[in-house]
Amino acid sequence: MLEFSRCKTVGVQKQGEERRVVSGVLEDELYAMSCEIVINRQNLAIEAVQARMKRFTTSRCPLAERVFESVQGWQIGPELESRMKKELGRNGCRHMAVLMVDCCRAFAWAELAEDYREALKKEPDLDKALYLQEYSAARPGLAEYLKLP
Repeated sequence: MLEFSRCKTVGVQKQGEERRVVSGVLEDELYAMSCEIVINRQNLAIEAVQARMKRFTTSRCPLAERVFESVQGWQIGPELESRMKKELGRNGCRHMAVLMVDCCRAFAWAELAEDYREALKKEPDLDKALYLQEYSAARPGLAEYLKLP
């Protein structure tokens, strides 16, 4: 018999050539929250954040909503996840912090996948290892964030 169920979804949508909108939703018996993060593809900066706490367990959780906006201007990079967990999680809601981390990670993987698909169109016999080396050189911020070789 199912005792607990959690559903988390994250999606990445194009908003022109320069921006991606990443949406995340977390729903279970205790929590219900969502966020939308706008990320600039070129400089990997978070341009805007909207977060909404619908169901939560502590009085600290709704206080976090004003903390979420402090993420604007942060860049996708190797320190992002720990910074989000520390600054957002400790000063507000750790569940929302983890949801935002998942959104940023999904953005980074989506960028790699899209760039790889485009490269395969140009060169169908592309060597994956060589591509990752070239990708790491061309997009070091994302490569470092994804811990690519």
